[in-house]
Amino acid sequence: MDSSGFFVLLGSINWIWYIIAVIAVFVLGGIWFSFLFKNMWIKVFKIEMPEGKPQGVVFTMIMQLIVTALFGLVFFILVKLSFWVALLALIGFCGWQNGSLKFRYTKWSEYVQAAIVEAGYTFLAGMVFILLGLL
Repeated sequence: MDSSGFFVLLGSINWIWYIIAVIAVFVLGGIWFSFLFKNMWIKVFKIEMPEGKPQGVVFTMIMQLIVTALFGLVFFILVKLSFWVALLALIGFCGWQNGSLKFRYTKWSEYVQAAIVEAGYTFLAGMVFILLGLL
């Protein structure tokens, strides 16, 4: 595909749905890592939660929003090529993520918990982007 084809592909994206998807996935991440899996996430990744006001939260959230937007753009582009290509890319990415987690944990139970938290969120986020990218 030459550069003009890429710009045609970008032009075919429904940017309103893209913005809605980015916001939805960002909120989903907040719910996922705070209400649903907070304790498991803190335990398995050995995260220390300091007392009082956490430092650097604003910067971290801005960076997470940027990464979420870029992650979503990949799937909004891929789904315009093919739903199946986008889905296979998402499955491959989750598999790669799970594979990289294996190097961090020696206990199978910790690995499974880490995979549920991390790859589970990644898969749900990717599916939101893929499905809304079809609109």
